[in-house]
Amino acid sequence: MIPDIPNVSLKCIEYLLLSIQSNPGRSQRFHLKRWHQYKYNRPDYHKGGHNNGFFASKSYRDVLWTDVAPQDVEYLCAFGTRVKSKSSQMHLTSHGWYRANAARQKIGLSPLSWGDVELPSTSGAACKIYQTVVQ
Repeated sequence: MIPDIPNVSLKCIEYLLLSIQSNPGRSQRFHLKRWHQYKYNRPDYHKGGHNNGFFASKSYRDVLWTDVAPQDVEYLCAFGTRVKSKSSQMHLTSHGWYRANAARQKIGLSPLSWGDVELPSTSGAACKIYQTVVQ
């Protein structure tokens, strides 16, 4: 028997925070596929489309995490031509980092320092990550 292994299950939001903290810059679908594997112990056959409301919700987006991918792909919609990113690049804000460290402590891991974060070189992305939106 291995001592000091906490018997704790993480909530979806806690797992997503830990995943983004451990893998900054990866897409939303990457993190959702990992969560699905953790929760149901089988692959996500929806390619990360399950439970994607977390990334669209104003309660979490730009509060706990933000997308810093460059908006450089044009597409045609009913309102004319718009631009979007080819794939998202999710990073935690400072508030998200704090919540991720709380989840790390919940499962018995030591917290990570905010200063060790490698910020993306995309124009304006560092400012977007450092701010925490309060509404």
